[in-house]
Amino acid sequence: MTPLLFVRHGETDWNVQGLIQGSIDTDLNPKGHEQARSVAQLLAARPDRLAGFDIIVSPQHRAMQTAGYIIGALGRNGHAVDVRVRELGFGAWEGKPFWELKASPIYPADPEGRFFWRPEGGESYEDGIARVKHFHAELERPTLIVAHGAVGRCLMGFVAGLGPREIVNLPTPQGCYCDLSEGRIAWFDANGPRA
Repeated sequence: MTPLLFVRHGETDWNVQGLIQGSIDTDLNPKGHEQARSVAQLLAARPDRLAGFDIIVSPQHRAMQTAGYIIGALGRNGHAVDVRVRELGFGAWEGKPFWELKASPIYPADPEGRFFWRPEGGESYEDGIARVKHFHAELERPTLIVAHGAVGRCLMGFVAGLGPREIVNLPTPQGCYCDLSEGRIAWFDANGPRA
């Protein structure tokens, strides 16, 4: 299995406000810039581990800003951008608060239902799995992926062989990186492995 590392973008003001970002471009806030710098330093402390890794980034601003710190810290000249690791689209719900979605009768109460639920004009987690499955099949070298929370759950779930119920509940902390090598999900921050 191709070694993979995943980084979620740093915090945005929309994260703080609990707004659904999806395909909307937002920028990192000051805390998000600090988180991006921290994870970049964390990765740069392991140059031997990342020497042969390609870097693939979502085209959305918050991911590109986060990747900029990582690329700089690693002393790299470039990276690839791939739309298949952009955030899942939440369609008509983008820009609205998560609490409003969760309170809506159209939003499934059970995790498995949420996996298959597709918002109007958007994507389901099932759609996201299909997208990352094709992306993953084309990877030929160890790869560091900088992307987003929901699509990150799809990637982690696919690599680890998890079911719908587990995928929608996967944590995606900011300011950390996830090692997806050998089909496991292992998060690391400046203090070492996370529980």
